[in-house]
Amino acid sequence: MKTTNPPLPHIGNMLRTHIKKHRLFRSVLARMLGRDYSTVHKYEKKESMQCKLLWELSLAIKHNFFADLAAQLPPDFTTNAPDPTLSLQERIDALKEENKLLTTKVETLMAVVQK
Repeated sequence: MKTTNPPLPHIGNMLRTHIKKHRLFRSVLARMLGRDYSTVHKYEKKESMQCKLLWELSLAIKHNFFADLAAQLPPDFTTNAPDPTLSLQERIDALKEENKLLTTKVETLMAVVQK
């Protein structure tokens, strides 16, 4: 039984969309990459591209295209990337514990005051 995979994202369209959305000049991007304007224009038409090129584009534009790609994968896929929310989750857990303790203290105080 073959599983249906999500469609391959068109990398060039992702690049073109980002360029238009952020009003980037292709000529400036070309200079940053050390390439011709026409080469950058060709990148926008490419359905796929090498990781090295995508890395260079990400660094030049200061945009994480890899995260954009990862967001399109099914949520049950594994990763070795550190969880950026881990410290926040730990803080939430600590605050929940503190809240339980304070709730207990308030209930005890209310019981004492009512007597």
